[in-house]
Amino acid sequence: MKKRQRKKQAYKQYIRDIFEGYEKMVANQDVDRLEFRYLKEETVIYRDQEQQIHFLTRDQQQ
Repeated sequence: MKKRQRKKQAYKQYIRDIFEGYEKMVANQDVDRLEFRYLKEETVIYRDQEQQIHFLTRDQQQ
């Protein structure tokens, strides 16, 4: 049970980090790319040539 709770808390922190990273990119135009990882999942927040912010979430391959 404790392992399940730790995983749940880690996933909540992962989601929280993504949203905080997005807010950071909105506030600071100098940040071009941020990466976040949780177990086998990866989320990348990046800016394109027009300075628009995009999210890319994908499974990591081993």
